Amino acid sequence: MIVPMYKFSMLIFHREYDAFLEELKGIGVFHVAERTKGTDAAQTDQLQMITAVNEAIAFLLPFKKDTDSPSTDANKTVDEILEQVKQAKEKSGTEVNEEVKTNLEQSAAAWMSLLEKRKAELEAVYELNRMMKNTQQAADGTISILEGFVPRPEEKRFSAFLASKGIVYIEKRALFADNPPILLHNNWFTRLFEPIGSLFSLPTYNDLDLTVFFAPFFALFFGFGMNDAGYGLLLLIGATLMKILGKPKIKRSYLTLVQLLGGITFCFGLITGNIFGFSIAELPGLSFLKNVFLKDKQIFTLAIAIGFVQILFGMTLQGINKMVKFGFRYGLPQVGWIMIILHILNMFYFKILPTYAHVDIFIGLGLIIFFADPDAGFFKGIGSGIWELFGITGLMGDVLSYIRLFALGVSSAILGLVINSIAWQIEKVSYIGPVLFLIVLIFGHTLNLFVASLGAFVHTMRLTFVEFYKNAGFTGGGNPYKPFATISN
Repeated sequence: MIVPMYKFSMLIFHREYDAFLEELKGIGVFHVAERTKGTDAAQTDQLQMITAVNEAIAFLLPFKKDTDSPSTDANKTVDEILEQVKQAKEKSGTEVNEEVKTNLEQSAAAWMSLLEKRKAELEAVYELNRMMKNTQQAADGTISILEGFVPRPEEKRFSAFLASKGIVYIEKRALFADNPPILLHNNWFTRLFEPIGSLFSLPTYNDLDLTVFFAPFFALFFGFGMNDAGYGLLLLIGATLMKILGKPKIKRSYLTLVQLLGGITFCFGLITGNIFGFSIAELPGLSFLKNVFLKDKQIFTLAIAIGFVQILFGMTLQGINKMVKFGFRYGLPQVGWIMIILHILNMFYFKILPTYAHVDIFIGLGLIIFFADPDAGFFKGIGSGIWELFGITGLMGDVLSYIRLFALGVSSAILGLVINSIAWQIEKVSYIGPVLFLIVLIFGHTLNLFVASLGAFVHTMRLTFVEFYKNAGFTGGGNPYKPFATISN
């Protein structure tokens, strides 16, 4: 969910402004409102320096050990450290042998902590300059006007802070027109998928936070695309071991996400009967399970059915969101689309409910035509509604896009089967056959696991960000909440 924001407009006497900003850092909850778009020359230089430091950190990070010795270069400037990192990078070249690796590990031990500290300092200076740039002067420069946003959970504490300092301020609930920053607050399950959502865009203040709604579908689609219990088990075990053994350099939440996706893949592989390219029903003693597992035709139908479910769910979310934020009639076109889709499904597939001479489909068409643009005039609104009906072609394309789930699962299973067949053929070679058999199996299935994981992840993102987001009415383009805060050591 998107955390509601409060907008504060404050008046500060110019002589007290610098001291006030220092105390504002300590509170660490105030996000400055952007009054001036773009950056000046000084800010551009600072951003370039921050980017250079980030690149240096990224270069040294793989060589950083958990136990670094204290640096003897504490007085070096950023430029001096960056120059030394550049020289180390040039010396390493393209081939990293043991000698080069040792040198880079020493460089990481000497400079990593300093680079991270310098980065924090540069970012603090940049934020301070941004704060000053967005400060408005009044009363011949004797009064500084500062505006910004504070999350609702921190609103009372921030108000008490301003009152204690005798600051004159105006407080109001932030509106969409104020362009407030976006801060998400979700439960542990949904937070795992927030980095995936941020790959596309943060929601605007008027949007729904769709993370909680796409998360279950994302996990299911990934397992659908992998379609192999063995690969799912490897992902689950691998991520678990990385969390138990040592301290991985990637976030533990990412490993938890891999565990979850691996578990879903394992379960889906059991439903379809695939494990490392083998059909479970063809294994000795398990032929009685043949009729239990889903067949290709059933998997194909399931992919289409899931597509209809997610699209209808997205339309429902869009309709409810519009009704709540703008008024009941603004969500009626989505109601019309849902009625049309359900009518078509009932007419061609379910055949459960009577169609009542197609009255429901005409009602749906009417809702789309007459309420597509409630703010327009009568004739313009009808024109917009008729144009909206052409969306039926896009709707069918959206549904058919979900066939990719079936295709991904089948291709992964076929590649696994081919790898097994090649391995069995090579196993017949005299003397070295068993060794080559193991090499082909390990290398082939490792490569297939990587390709299948990448394909399942990318195509699942595509279904989420294109089909689901579009039908849910997601706009995107929100700015992240970045409070003005003291450097944390």
